[in-house]
Amino acid sequence: MPVVFLVPAILGGMLALGVPLLLHLRRRERERPMRFPSLMFLQRVTISTARRRRITDWPLLMLRALIVALAVLAFARPVIRPHPGAAPARGTRRVVLLVDRSMSMGHTAVWSAAIDSARSVMSTLAPGDRVAVIAFDEDATIEQPLTLDHAAALAAVSRIRPGSRGTRFGAGIRAARELLLQEADVQGGEIAMVTDLQQGGTSGMVGLTLPPTVQLRAIDVGAKQRGNAAVVGVDVERLAGTADAPNRLAVSAHVATRGFAAPRTVRITLSANGRSSGSREVTLPADGSITAAFSPVALPLGVIRLVVSIDHDSLRADDVFHVVVPAELVRRVVMVVPSDLEPDESLYFERALSAGHDPALRAERRTAAGLDAATLRDAIAVVLYDVPMPGGSSGTALTAWVHDGGGLVSIAGRRVGGRAGITGLLPGVAHGMVDRTDDHGGVLGATAPEHPIFAPLGRAGGGPLGSTRFFRYPRLVPTADAQVVARFDDGSPALLERREGSGHVVMTAAALDATSGDFPLQPAYLPFVRGMVLYAAGTAAAPLWRTAGDGWLVAPAVRDPVVKAPSGALLRPDVDRGISAVTLDEAGFYTMYEGQASGDPLAVMAVNPPPLESDLTAIKPNELLVGVGQDSVKASTLTAASLAEAERRQRIWRTLLLLAAAMLLGELAMTSHGWRGTAATIVGTAPDGSAP
Repeated sequence: MPVVFLVPAILGGMLALGVPLLLHLRRRERERPMRFPSLMFLQRVTISTARRRRITDWPLLMLRALIVALAVLAFARPVIRPHPGAAPARGTRRVVLLVDRSMSMGHTAVWSAAIDSARSVMSTLAPGDRVAVIAFDEDATIEQPLTLDHAAALAAVSRIRPGSRGTRFGAGIRAARELLLQEADVQGGEIAMVTDLQQGGTSGMVGLTLPPTVQLRAIDVGAKQRGNAAVVGVDVERLAGTADAPNRLAVSAHVATRGFAAPRTVRITLSANGRSSGSREVTLPADGSITAAFSPVALPLGVIRLVVSIDHDSLRADDVFHVVVPAELVRRVVMVVPSDLEPDESLYFERALSAGHDPALRAERRTAAGLDAATLRDAIAVVLYDVPMPGGSSGTALTAWVHDGGGLVSIAGRRVGGRAGITGLLPGVAHGMVDRTDDHGGVLGATAPEHPIFAPLGRAGGGPLGSTRFFRYPRLVPTADAQVVARFDDGSPALLERREGSGHVVMTAAALDATSGDFPLQPAYLPFVRGMVLYAAGTAAAPLWRTAGDGWLVAPAVRDPVVKAPSGALLRPDVDRGISAVTLDEAGFYTMYEGQASGDPLAVMAVNPPPLESDLTAIKPNELLVGVGQDSVKASTLTAASLAEAERRQRIWRTLLLLAAAMLLGELAMTSHGWRGTAATIVGTAPDGSAP
């Protein structure tokens, strides 16, 4: 095993090994005076001594040299590093315990087995082994860093609970890899993953690498019977009331089943704002899906919280589905119409605007001269229905309103195409009319099907408007900053858009009346009209629910937001520090308040588990690393921080100093007792004058 030193300059202290040598080469004789009553009877002689030139006490010299060497090595702070690829000895292993906390782990036959398996891994550790605990779903959280305190690691395991989010094996493995690589001086490690090996968790493994000295083993705790039924979606539709009946709400639930041996019958129930609103029995297929419709219920006032549930099976978390239906808000749309507008000319357009919900739109007719700041204040969009861009004070008010975030829609017809108009905010100008009566009308050719206006139409192949025919339409010439969203089959622009400050301007040449084409008779007419107006206004229907793991943005107007989670926990996003979103980790209803969590909430959000998490199909343990590459961490890439951490763990310097101290005590004992402590040399002459 190679040894490196944190302070190699201290090794220069080895020159001090010459000190014991000098001590042994210097004169060591000690004269002992002898008292005599009279010197008159003694002959005076001359005593001659000689300095030692050779070492006569080798054991003592070696002991002193070793003491100096140990002290120098201790202050140089040595670190022992294993050879790359060497298997760690028992008592020196590093084990990262990955515990799957995704929604599927809440299966009644899985979670208890997962905890038992995690404790079993802990029981195999030797006292010197270090262990870390990481919980993962779509993200990973280090519950306990690498530690010798196995009791703390067991406590971390006991705190983990299955949640509502999906499975991503890659998130957990990457977190374990980074934890192991923080100690670059230590080679090898083991990752023990406790999971149900759900097939959907393999996404996100592309590009994942592990060092060859890191071993990954999966501990499969999945249930033997993986059949599961789940509510995966809900459709909601508002039904207009009559004089004899109030407005109603129609709800349909989608239930999917996977892995059952035979069909089964369950009861599906609906509750609105905590009150039971209907139930029915349905027969679920062994593997497939069904849609169950409830009888329409009276539409309550305000925000509606819907809960659809089925009889519980072994995985309860996906047997309940939460939906929030926002209170219906009526949005104003100002229609600027020409003075010679025929009574039925805009009938289809106005009915299309008012036919939808979430939000409901109400069109109000105005003339160009009637536009002012007061009229535009509460409107979400202005529609120029076959009229040019107004001028004067009306044009100034409209321009300022759009620049501040308003939406403008210009529907160019025969009036706009027959005369030169003021371009102003518009993304194009009309130059004459195109008559396609002789060739059976034109169709929309090149369009952007992913555009928000066309995406809801969703027809496969060709243009989203299918066989719709347009017999007469203006020829539009786009401005330099305009974007062409759709064209007719003759290449003429059919839909243009541009930005103006914070607002949006859309212009279309598609005939929206029944005299210049058959568009109002097509199924795509209503979603196109509403989609175009809402897109220009920047207003979209609020989602009925979100998926666990998504974020919920805090409205800018909320200065001191408090969010209450389904579990009752209170979350306080610090908007002053730029934190304007809340991560939706739990299934259920989140509520947002101002200041404190009391009174009526400002907003309510429903959260449900990912539908893919309900599919309990598993992979084999040996398939977990398919596609995972290998990398290596070389010892030459050690950093000072990693070496210091290794030296802190090994503490070799302490052992060396203790040995040096023990040897120093031994040296004192050797030099203070026995012949080394009492020996002296007496030099004299015999009575006859000869040397003794």
